[in-house]
Amino acid sequence: MRTLLSNIGQLYTCDSSDRVLANSYVVVDDDRIAEVGQGMPEGHFDQRLDLRGQIVMPGFINLHHHFFQTLTRAIPRALSGHLLDWLKTMYPLWAGMTPDDLDAATQASMAELMLTGATTTADHAYLMPGGRAEYTDALVHGARTAGLRLHLVRGCMTAMEDTLEADLSAVLGPRAGGLVDDEEAVLADMAHGIRQHHQTGWGARITMALGPTTATYQRMDFMSRISELAHANGCGLHMHFHPRPDERVWCREQYGKRPIELLQDAGWLAPGTWFAHSTRVDAEDMAQMAEAGVAVAHCPRMLVRLGARVTPMHEMLAAGVKVGFGVDGGASNDSGSMLGEIRLGMLLHRAAGGEGTVPWQQWLSPYRALTMATREAAAILGRSDIGRIEVGCCADIVAFDMSPIGFAGARTDWISGLLVAGDDTRASLTMVGGAIRVLHGRLAWDDERALRGRVDTITHRLIERAHGLTGLDYSQMA
Repeated sequence: MRTLLSNIGQLYTCDSSDRVLANSYVVVDDDRIAEVGQGMPEGHFDQRLDLRGQIVMPGFINLHHHFFQTLTRAIPRALSGHLLDWLKTMYPLWAGMTPDDLDAATQASMAELMLTGATTTADHAYLMPGGRAEYTDALVHGARTAGLRLHLVRGCMTAMEDTLEADLSAVLGPRAGGLVDDEEAVLADMAHGIRQHHQTGWGARITMALGPTTATYQRMDFMSRISELAHANGCGLHMHFHPRPDERVWCREQYGKRPIELLQDAGWLAPGTWFAHSTRVDAEDMAQMAEAGVAVAHCPRMLVRLGARVTPMHEMLAAGVKVGFGVDGGASNDSGSMLGEIRLGMLLHRAAGGEGTVPWQQWLSPYRALTMATREAAAILGRSDIGRIEVGCCADIVAFDMSPIGFAGARTDWISGLLVAGDDTRASLTMVGGAIRVLHGRLAWDDERALRGRVDTITHRLIERAHGLTGLDYSQMA
């Protein structure tokens, strides 16, 4: 299939020369980019798409998500409360999730991502009740149905924060109703996932990474076994990392080391490792992360949603830490918009520490935000085949219509207009490996309302089950 994208208003290639081309075109041969230029090319094309008035760029790369949470968004009972309160409310809901539910959640999450410009996503799948391999297989099935590239982080939860495990076990049953994983079972399923699904090389569709929801400092041998399995199979490593003050004290008392040093000893600090959030890292942590090539997925809307501290992204970048964007889970964001996340991420770090504390010279530019969401995110995942519109790269391309009134007066610099102005986050085109997944702002592979309806049915069942176990009225604010 030979496809011509023509009359492009502004084409941001994000290539090594940072080319921006007006009145341009892209030719796609099957799954890869064959030509990029200005004007109109000659030759036969099986398919032509006129993109006049539109901004075109590489597909966005989402570095952090929890697909299963899309089943439980905007639940009134969970709209107030900090992290531990929120988790205590949500875990009884998630404990009822089946593999089929996760399949549906994956498709819905990917639909929202591709509708807002993403073509590749990571999913940190740390919650699989009972630790069964069927959950991993269901997630992969959902991804193949939707058609987004997936970096699947087979996660785990062998311990819970604070007193959550004891509190929830009293209500849900032993091991918090099966949510707390057995280490040996987790490692076995990680190996299964790698054997069954891990792809490498140009154009990989399903790639595996490994990592618990957070570091288990009491079980550093387990952390070492995960890193050894990942390194032996060419997989990445990923987890939440924002060491609390009490964790720093405990690590110093028990090991005489800082948390980041323990991770270094366990084989975690290396290219291919990326952390989520990292809101509590200090200058020493950043220096060690930068030296080792460890990156961060910044998820700004989650920070606002849960009242967390703002990630000091400007300090990370100044220290040499690689940073990209993630939308985070549906229940800790309640929106799955990739473009929305980039827009907020470009602005939120300016307020870190309070008014006027971040020099304006360290503020992100719109173009830097774009490259962080494309070629820099691709590099974090160890990929050179995505994140750029360049001959030989995968044909992962997105377009947004810049003609509506929301962009009036905002087209002096089109990428600035897209990220600062606009009242819509829908892509007019999302192409993954040359296949059109979104066209004219609509899914090309499923009925959007029918998909939403399937998820709503699951949500209702999970709420009814959790209410029966806890007595909580999830329809009311806490």
